[in-house]
Amino acid sequence: MYVVANVAPALLGGGQEGALGILSSTLLTPVDVVVDSREASKNKDIVEALRSKGLAVAVAELAAGDYYLMAPEPSKALLVERKTVIDFANSIRDNRIWDQAKRLKEAASLDGVKPVILLEGWLGLVEKRTRWRISAVLRVLDELVLDWGIPVIPAHNKKATIEWLAAKAKSLGETREKRLLRLRVEKKPMSINERILYVAEGVVGPVLARRLLAYFGTLKRIANATVKELMQVEGIGEKRAREIYAVFNTKWIPDMEKPRENGLS
Repeated sequence: MYVVANVAPALLGGGQEGALGILSSTLLTPVDVVVDSREASKNKDIVEALRSKGLAVAVAELAAGDYYLMAPEPSKALLVERKTVIDFANSIRDNRIWDQAKRLKEAASLDGVKPVILLEGWLGLVEKRTRWRISAVLRVLDELVLDWGIPVIPAHNKKATIEWLAAKAKSLGETREKRLLRLRVEKKPMSINERILYVAEGVVGPVLARRLLAYFGTLKRIANATVKELMQVEGIGEKRAREIYAVFNTKWIPDMEKPRENGLS
């Protein structure tokens, strides 16, 4: 009954050719939780703790999210992205948060499951380690919840993360009743209009992206806009306008894309 995909390959089927799946292999036996292989390698204690609580756990590569909580009804299944508060802050600083949110939501919606962000740790740590105002972090959180429709679940430490994952997985039904679905993102080329919106959303999120495009018309005009011109768009104050201006006018430095392991500088 208990399956760990990375040590029991016979229990996995091959991926379907021509499809870009979140779960690259097909599970051949029921499980409660699929843990992304990269997440599992960094947090073996979470995997072991989930097993110790009687859950059937598989470890496999996921293209989006860290934990896939399965359910008899696909609409109740969850695709969970776990982020520590420092990782969350780094994602905001590097402007990766919107691309990550977009991939998480798209992957979940295409298969009829729900996306969730599990935020682990004390949010005050961001204020303590940086000069950021907590209101700036909360603004990103409210945009994720209210504009993107992605619930954010708080967990004050790793133990709380484990407890929530275990309790939620068990609440979704009996292991034997859980359908063996393969999450999939179809290889459907985006139209030019979708690509334009995708780029803009990566900079400012879905709501402001549409406002900017409605006001300026093209990405080129947004990129060439001054701070004062950007501030003419509803919802964009001076601080946000300067952030947008900086994205399009700051020289890219290759070394800066290296991951930071020591938290915020």
